[in-house]
Amino acid sequence: MYDIQSQLPQDLLQFIAGDSHLLQMTIDTLPVPIFYKDVQGIYLGCNKAFEDFIKLKREELVGFSVHQLFDKELADIYQAADQALFSNPGIQIYEKQIRTSVGEDVYVKFHKTSFNDSNGNVAGLIGVIFDITEQKKLEMKLQRKAAYDDLTGLLNRCEGMRIGLERFDNAIATGNDFGLIMIDVDHFKEINDNYGHGVGDEALRHIAMTLAQSITSNEILIRWGGEEFIVLVMAGTVDSKSFAHHLQKTAEQCRQTLVQTPFTQVTPAQTITISCGLAYFTRKSWEQLLHDADLALYRAKDKGRNTVSF
Repeated sequence: MYDIQSQLPQDLLQFIAGDSHLLQMTIDTLPVPIFYKDVQGIYLGCNKAFEDFIKLKREELVGFSVHQLFDKELADIYQAADQALFSNPGIQIYEKQIRTSVGEDVYVKFHKTSFNDSNGNVAGLIGVIFDITEQKKLEMKLQRKAAYDDLTGLLNRCEGMRIGLERFDNAIATGNDFGLIMIDVDHFKEINDNYGHGVGDEALRHIAMTLAQSITSNEILIRWGGEEFIVLVMAGTVDSKSFAHHLQKTAEQCRQTLVQTPFTQVTPAQTITISCGLAYFTRKSWEQLLHDADLALYRAKDKGRNTVSF
């Protein structure tokens, strides 16, 4: 086996082992941020990439702790992670959103390892930082695309089903009231037929925005599909009659606000109406609640549309 140490003069080996300047030059050539600290959490050094990353010069860093360099909340997180590594020496990997000294928010992945002194005691740590901001942005974009409707910006049916079931289960666990309003836009096909699908899309955006302005922050609006929407309505523990009144009042607010807000993307401006089917929590299943609201919606349409029905 080729042994490089046997091929080098002893004085050169000592030079390489002891020359911190050579080490600094070496890590400065690496494109990823690298830092190292002692067991008290004091920075011992870093490379050029780390300076660029946190927007601090090496001389502003070495000899200082995280509490002297960063805000308390972030410093506490760093210190806790370092102490966890010192208590359980080895390798530590975790992700974190951090704010640089110039106020820039970034997502990073830390890879850290402890190192020992000549007596085998933990003496400090070496850390490498990978900037995963773009990766996280892409993940969040994909998550949003999976949960939200592209056209209206509302929650989509899949995410609405998940949240609805979650809220339904919570209502069972807490005894709180829960109901839903199933909404269908009256004669929406005529908008598409008369003005085209582009205008139809604008009408759906108008409807979504108007409905969103008609409900409270405790209620959740979902684009259920096509020209259908659902509002999830939650309330504290009240008697069924009071909650039914609250549910009906919310639906009427949606209906009336839409009537009072004409769609102005066409000439003359069009009044858009909706029919609403209401159902509320009676300890049935989530699926049964949806079914009850759907039947109530049919009853609203049978009454001549632009109305609310249980």
